[in-house]
Amino acid sequence: MRVRVFYHDKCFDGACSASLFTRFHRECVAAGASYEYHGLVHRAGALFDESEFTGDENAIVDFKYSASPRITCGSTIICRLF
Repeated sequence: MRVRVFYHDKCFDGACSASLFTRFHRECVAAGASYEYHGLVHRAGALFDESEFTGDENAIVDFKYSASPRITCGSTIICRLF
């Protein structure tokens, strides 16, 4: 399984969130997954290009919410688990 993790780039808490999410996902969801990271920055207009959601699972951490059905996990999903 390939997981793409989108996080707030150029930001310490964004990197920490991506790291924490990866550890949680690897230990509790998919031990054999591979992870790719994509930094996001705030900008005018659409924040997300849905064509970048190419992972088997796609997660957004420490950034704006996306209602895209292609976002399959992330901080919102983790909060539901606890």
